[in-house]
Amino acid sequence: MKTNNSHSRRKFLGALTTGAMVAGFSLIPEPIQAKINSGNFDFKLDDLAKGEELDKALKELGKKAHPVAYDISQANAWGLIWSNIYYLTNDETGTPAEEIGILNVLRHHGMFFGLNDDTISKYKLGEFFGHDDPITKAPMVRNPYYEPEDGVFPLPGLDGIKGLQEKGTLFCICDMARKVYAQFVGEKMGVAKEEVYEDFVAGTLPGIEPAPSGVWVLGRLAEYNIAYIDASVG
Repeated sequence: MKTNNSHSRRKFLGALTTGAMVAGFSLIPEPIQAKINSGNFDFKLDDLAKGEELDKALKELGKKAHPVAYDISQANAWGLIWSNIYYLTNDETGTPAEEIGILNVLRHHGMFFGLNDDTISKYKLGEFFGHDDPITKAPMVRNPYYEPEDGVFPLPGLDGIKGLQEKGTLFCICDMARKVYAQFVGEKMGVAKEEVYEDFVAGTLPGIEPAPSGVWVLGRLAEYNIAYIDASVG
């Protein structure tokens, strides 16, 4: 049984770089792709976030007014921008921020928006994910979206992650993405995947809940009466 499970994990991880998944993982270096496809890819998946606390939080969020989830699967800030707009327009139509339910799901490439400055800088994640700092126009070496300065967003006065949390927005981060990208980043930089993963966990921004996977969360939205919005494009 253990052999079958290991084989299934290898097949699953291999699938991440083939077929329909190729476009989403085009940033994976070719040597790593070759290693995965050869089957010599040992990545334990038995320490995932269990999800109990997040499941409770989702149930509570679903009881709030007009609950909605923004699926931030790509490295762009649209989900954060739209969360601000959602608060603003609902307030204008009679529902104050404290009554609104908003969830931001940081998964896939969007996972690294949930990490702090030190972690992004240490592992050159802006370069890895191909995302430039909106101020410097160079690959991100910090997280400008946590407490944004003027110019980070295309509109003035928008809250970043911290400000949205203070209004009641729930953020979660895909633990599967933290683990998978820990492997890829570690391979590229010559660092053990376990060390990178530990840094990703320790470097997750305050108040962001770990999710077993982003799709684990998305699959529960309908159960808890939470609307879904794809925030991968503007």
